[in-house]
Amino acid sequence: RRRAAEGRPVLGICGGFQILGEHIEDEVESRKGAVDGLGVLPVRVRFAREKTLTRPVGEALGERVEGYEIHHGVGEVTGGEPFLDGCRVGQTWGTHWHGSLESDGFRRAFLREVAAAAGRRFVPAPDTSFAALREEQLDRLGDLIEQHADTDALWRLIESGAPQGLPFIPPGAPA
Repeated sequence: RRRAAEGRPVLGICGGFQILGEHIEDEVESRKGAVDGLGVLPVRVRFAREKTLTRPVGEALGERVEGYEIHHGVGEVTGGEPFLDGCRVGQTWGTHWHGSLESDGFRRAFLREVAAAAGRRFVPAPDTSFAALREEQLDRLGDLIEQHADTDALWRLIESGAPQGLPFIPPGAPA
């Protein structure tokens, strides 16, 4: 609240977006009923029984944006400036779209906007590709697993399950 009141950038994604709103009604996940949100964004959230599972595509800050949604909360936006499926009030932004910052053009535009609002000069690298960096990290992880794990044993576990007679040690049990 303080950060938003000071006009400093705040981004709420999914549950973060929901809590920035005025009110949450949840009889589904927490079963807490009606609770107040932080009251920073003009949004009222009601939890639905069916979970929203989508891969939305849209535009924000003049750039194409892709993301994914996985939530029970349905937001009713009652004001502010539209932002993806949520809203923006001043420098407080809220959306249900996970993964939106993986869209390179949008991420650059968003970071430029946030930096300007924070009084900072920021020029994002024009050639950074989130997808390429993620692929590079996954390749490294795969190489490490191949070098340091008994992948034949892992395949046997996947295909056949744990060997008979293997003792079960519950999580947190002393060694």
